Amino acid sequence: MLVIRRATRDDVPEIRRLLLAFGRHWQREEWVSGSQAALDTALFGPDHRGFAHIAELDGEVVGMALWFLTFNFWLTEPVLFLEDLYVDEPARGSGAGEALLRALAAEALDRGCAWMDWIVQTDNDATKRFYARHGGTHNADFDLWRMEGDQLRALAERG
Repeated sequence: MLVIRRATRDDVPEIRRLLLAFGRHWQREEWVSGSQAALDTALFGPDHRGFAHIAELDGEVVGMALWFLTFNFWLTEPVLFLEDLYVDEPARGSGAGEALLRALAAEALDRGCAWMDWIVQTDNDATKRFYARHGGTHNADFDLWRMEGDQLRALAERG
């Protein structure tokens, strides 16, 4: 039996496990550097900005969707941003990924969001096909840009 639910504090160890599995899947495990305590604060602390949904299959946690709210000032409406959606390899094909995506679509509607956004790695054709099957479209009008680390500090410190 497949169940999708909002995560609780008790799920933080499983969410961390899934994040590490996601990192291993993409050979980027070192990118998962936040501690379990930091993850707990991010999802359940007094000023938390992150949210999570969990997929359970026959009582076992097999997937997660991590998300946050952002805002579109042109429409003056919130936007749900899906940061990570991951399902353990043995549970793929169970419907867990689709059910998580459906739960987030319902969450976006409940929160009055204008839309839902996410990013897919450019070479991840299987995931692109998954999202396209469920109505997702690629927005070719925008490129993702980033500033981090030394560049971020240098700009902030410019006088």
